[in-house]
Amino acid sequence: METENGRHVNVKLHSTIKHDESSADTHELTAKGKLIEKGGKTYLRFEESQDGQKVHTTVKLDEEDTIIMRSGAVNMRLPFTAGSTRLGSYGAGPASFNLFVKTERLQVQEGSIFAHYTLHADDTLLGTHELTITYTEVQS
Repeated sequence: METENGRHVNVKLHSTIKHDESSADTHELTAKGKLIEKGGKTYLRFEESQDGQKVHTTVKLDEEDTIIMRSGAVNMRLPFTAGSTRLGSYGAGPASFNLFVKTERLQVQEGSIFAHYTLHADDTLLGTHELTITYTEVQS
C-alpha cells in the first residue's frame, strides 16, 4: 500500500543482549510502521511504547552505514558500520552519555536488518547485542 508518506509495513524487532557471564536478555516488539524513500535513502519508521511513554524510532537503511535513531521517552543514536567502532549516544530523562558501537556484522537487505555489535561506555563493555528487524508491506 503506497501513500504519499511511504508504504505501510508491519515491523518485528528481536534483540538479544548478553552481559558478561549472565544469561541473555531478549526483547521482542511488533509495530506498524512506514517505509519511506527520501533523498535517495530508505528509512523505516515506527513507534513503540516504553513504560507507557512513546518512543519514535527511525532506521536509516544502508548496507554500509545503518543508523537507528530513537526519540521520546528515550533518546538514542546507534550507528552501525561493519568492522568499525562509531560514536553513538543514549539518554533517558536527565541522564545521557556517549556510547561506542563496535559493529561485528551488519546485513541490510530488502525486508530485514541484522546487526551483531558490542556497546561500550568509556572503557566498559555494556553488552554484546544481536538485533534483527524485519518488515513486510501491508497489503490493501
